[in-house]
Amino acid sequence: MQQIRHTTLIESFFATIGRSAVTVVAIAILAELCSVPLLRAYARFHRDPLVPQESPAYDNEKWGREFWMEQSAFWARARTNYLPFMVWGVRKWHGKFINTDDTEMGTWRRTADARGETCRNAAVRRVWVFGGSTVYGIGTPDWATIPSYLSREVNTDPTACIEVTNLGAEGYVSNQEVILLIQQLKAGRKPDIAIFYDGVNESLVGGFSPGNPAEHWNFEMIKTRVENSGDSKLAWLTDSHFFQLITLLVGNDGQKGIPRISDGELAAKAQATLQNYETNMKLVHILATAYGFKTYFFWQPVLAFGAKPLAPFEKELQKARSEELGGRVHRGLEAVYQEAETRSATSASFVFLGHVFDGVQQPIYIDEFHLDPPGNQIIAHAIAQAAQLSPH
Repeated sequence: MQQIRHTTLIESFFATIGRSAVTVVAIAILAELCSVPLLRAYARFHRDPLVPQESPAYDNEKWGREFWMEQSAFWARARTNYLPFMVWGVRKWHGKFINTDDTEMGTWRRTADARGETCRNAAVRRVWVFGGSTVYGIGTPDWATIPSYLSREVNTDPTACIEVTNLGAEGYVSNQEVILLIQQLKAGRKPDIAIFYDGVNESLVGGFSPGNPAEHWNFEMIKTRVENSGDSKLAWLTDSHFFQLITLLVGNDGQKGIPRISDGELAAKAQATLQNYETNMKLVHILATAYGFKTYFFWQPVLAFGAKPLAPFEKELQKARSEELGGRVHRGLEAVYQEAETRSATSASFVFLGHVFDGVQQPIYIDEFHLDPPGNQIIAHAIAQAAQLSPH
């Protein structure tokens, strides 16, 4: 009898544990499901000017709303693919406005090829454009990226027959771009002209986070997951919608523990960032000489630098960025850009485009870094002129 009672108590104990576990799981699932519409409602009533979808760039386009829906779906569902040494590559996606293609060179954003029929049997000159998300074309359809506009610009002459390839990837810095170039050269492929368009990612990685130009975006997070520490086992929790909702409610920006660095320390970071960038340029020049191609380097514009007359939306962007994380992002960005402008004027080894929009009245920025189609077109024209690719 006692043994029966003992067995019953054990069964009751485990039944209670089982019910409790099921209840906890059910509550977690319910919390996650409820967090999704709450986050959407929060986003609707707490407009964030730093989110590109808030840009008025396509308000007058019939396809504008549909494009932003696809861009949002891309961010939510497109999976980043791992690449050796570059760490990550371009996410695979096929839609109405955004497309990536699998090629012998890898998976890259589609470029609107402007070569004419006369080029079918003609010799082709190959232009490769390296860079981060601004080259990739975040916030713009396939036909409106910088490489797509560059293709139209350089193929105005129907006999030019210049093939432009978009080798931009979100978050890339010049360290990754040099490795990418080396990988392509090792595989037996080479361009006639290699164009590098950088600046924003170099500045943020070197001047803000992680604050070391030898590293890359999300260095600590990726390092933690690769090393399989205890923190990585909780990644599913921090990535959940429920955790994001709680973070919003408690007002934790995730960076409050970062100390404010002095002007001297910031200047040292800026100098180290440009030293790393210029060293990468030297390596590319060595490769260009050895393999027989030309190369050009451009430092891109950014909303936080220069004297562009700002439209109301751009003013809102600038204000939001200058206040973000106590101004730490803005300070880091500005310090590196000032150093880049100085070095470009001294060495002339790269073209500083930080003032390319100084006389442009119309809105150009869709967020603090990425440009709308007219902005990308201006950049493509500037690149073509400096690289002597434009027939005009």
